[in-house]
Amino acid sequence: MINYPNHQPLLKLLSIGWAIAIASVCQAQSYLTRDISIKGGPNQRIGDLLSAVSQDQGFYFSYNSNAIAADSLVNVPNYRGPLINFLGRMLGRSYEFKETPGYVIIRYAPGTMKLAFRVEKERGRPLVIEGQVSDASNGMGVPFASIYDRQALVSTLSGPTGDFKLSIKRPGETIWLTVSKEKYRDTTLALLPPVQVGSKHKGRRYWLFLGDGSGGGLEGSAFGRFFTSSKQRIQRINLGGFFAYSSYQVSLTPGLSSQGLFNSQVVNQVSLNVLGGHTAGVNGVEIAGGFNINQQRTRYFQAAGLFNLVGNDMEGVQLAGISNIVMQKASGLQLAGVSSHASKTKGVQFSGVFNVAEDVDGMQIAGVVNTGGNVKGVQLALVNVADSSDYPIGMINLVKNGEKSVTAAVDESSMAQLAFRSGGRILYGLLGIGYYLSDSPMRYALEAGVGATALRTGAFILQAEVVSRASTDFKADIEQRLSLRLLPRVSFNQHWGFIAGPTITYTYRDKENGSLNPISGWKWYHNKDAGRALHIGMMGGVSYRW
Repeated sequence: MINYPNHQPLLKLLSIGWAIAIASVCQAQSYLTRDISIKGGPNQRIGDLLSAVSQDQGFYFSYNSNAIAADSLVNVPNYRGPLINFLGRMLGRSYEFKETPGYVIIRYAPGTMKLAFRVEKERGRPLVIEGQVSDASNGMGVPFASIYDRQALVSTLSGPTGDFKLSIKRPGETIWLTVSKEKYRDTTLALLPPVQVGSKHKGRRYWLFLGDGSGGGLEGSAFGRFFTSSKQRIQRINLGGFFAYSSYQVSLTPGLSSQGLFNSQVVNQVSLNVLGGHTAGVNGVEIAGGFNINQQRTRYFQAAGLFNLVGNDMEGVQLAGISNIVMQKASGLQLAGVSSHASKTKGVQFSGVFNVAEDVDGMQIAGVVNTGGNVKGVQLALVNVADSSDYPIGMINLVKNGEKSVTAAVDESSMAQLAFRSGGRILYGLLGIGYYLSDSPMRYALEAGVGATALRTGAFILQAEVVSRASTDFKADIEQRLSLRLLPRVSFNQHWGFIAGPTITYTYRDKENGSLNPISGWKWYHNKDAGRALHIGMMGGVSYRW
């Protein structure tokens, strides 16, 4: 006789646990089995009916607008009962209904599939499942169906005749084999191991991305389509917005990874790509020798030797040797050797050549060009382009709702100049050319600077600017002048006005290269031996702005 130990304390704990679990299940009743009440009536919009149920029950409906016309009118009788029955009566038998936390998913799936397969398992080797997916109505093979195990994160696509082969490395646990195909109902079956007393495997987390199924983010761009294989596009269509979480993945190239074809449906905490990788997203750290491609969101840190491409939002720090591309919003820092792109950016874009964003809340810094739509912050580059930007810092600033002007003026040194000013409501840039009317040894000059509008009231504007001037004879001599100008402007009408105001100028050059141009105005400091001068003068002219 076998003597069993006393398990009464353990049984009590198990009983309490079962009671808590049952109570939790009762509280977390399935959305589809909940009882709802609908007030009937003729010509009711499907969209209004779904919205009423959504608000009453506290969840959302997710569906493709191409499959369900929300504006369609239906005649609905008074109804009280389970939600799934109501949806079936209203939409018909061609639709499938699923649940995910916070959402009821409605899919157009008029077809059904059947699955025939056999399993091979040799000791010490992966379990191999071979079979065929076929249409239940006519027996024809279903090509390009996705066959996958959500727990192991392995998947494959059926061939032209519906045949498939799937290898699973952890056959000691229950395998939940799911078959998905656009316009077909999902088919799921469980393959149980011979003995399964318990399992230490933790449940994997999943999430639903509410998109329209068109791939309008990553696959909506030519660059994204180039780096997305046809198998990955078919996988996205079959699985819709379904994504899973994993702790890590390693890829050599997008097709050769530790998660195989399922890689583009998995969000990883750590992602390492030797040459390049294509994943659903990153919720931690991703590093690549060549490139990173994320179908959806990227958070915290991403670095690549060549480029990063994100189909949705980026939050954190993104570094690339050549380019960062975010199809939606970038929050944080984008740093690239050549360019950074985002639909919207909140934070800093810093690139060696150019930045592009439709809306900017923060700062754009580029070696050559910044392009933005509505800019709430600072743009710093040689050329800044925007619909609205109050603080562009550059030589040329093409702001749609800003100001541009051309000024013809003369200063105390008898230099006649033509200057182009462009910018926003507050900051602007300046480029100008000049010619000395006096007998100066260096007749020609080039000016560049930045300025700010300090006061604006009616026809009067007060501007302050810092300008650097280089004067030359186009031979060997160059003279540098740095000026601070305070220029009041009075307008005659909408376009024309005149400017006149004081200037403070510091002139410097090496005396070894020749003499200075004559110093005009009131000399505050003048050292002929050192070739330095600080002097005060005046400037005035006529300006045309638009």
